[in-house]
Amino acid sequence: MIAQEFGKQYPSELAEFVAMLKDTKQAGFDSTQNVLAQVSTIVARQDAQIAEIAAATAAVAAQNVTIAAQVAAIATLVGQQVTGAVGNNNANLVALTTGAAAYAPVTFTVPAGFTSAQVLAVSAMYTGPMATVYLYTQIAGGNGIEMNGYGSGGVANVTSTFARTLTGLTGGSTFTVQSLARGNAGTAAWISTSATVTYFR
Repeated sequence: MIAQEFGKQYPSELAEFVAMLKDTKQAGFDSTQNVLAQVSTIVARQDAQIAEIAAATAAVAAQNVTIAAQVAAIATLVGQQVTGAVGNNNANLVALTTGAAAYAPVTFTVPAGFTSAQVLAVSAMYTGPMATVYLYTQIAGGNGIEMNGYGSGGVANVTSTFARTLTGLTGGSTFTVQSLARGNAGTAAWISTSATVTYFR
């Protein structure tokens, strides 16, 4: 029989090696725990930031709802303070006289609660050939500038514009916008009146 020979064992060195393994394992565990703690802290901060962003978003949405309601209220208020109307009329194939006569009247009725108005009107006239004609616009009895046209060798086309502010109005009252024209007696003419009105309280 051959005897097996074993090397010398050093208990103290083995113990040191085992202790070193334990320390390394503990250090690794501590490092992992430290990393997990840092990750948890980061996640908690992110959750807090997300909550803050959600709260801020909700606040902005609430503000937008409030602003929309305020804009709607302002629009309603403006609509209650201002309103408007338009009107058109034509006088076809009329015979002019040498004195100014009214044609194509447009009558407006003042809405209840409104006391003033801004009126813009346009008068236009087309006549036969060889005519000398004159045209102006009248708003509630106030006259614009008289314009003239000459149809030497052809037709005459004339336009006149006039704007006026009316005050002291009462609901249900009326005013008229019309065209006034004159020219060579018997001259055939086509005349139109158009007006737009903005009422104010």
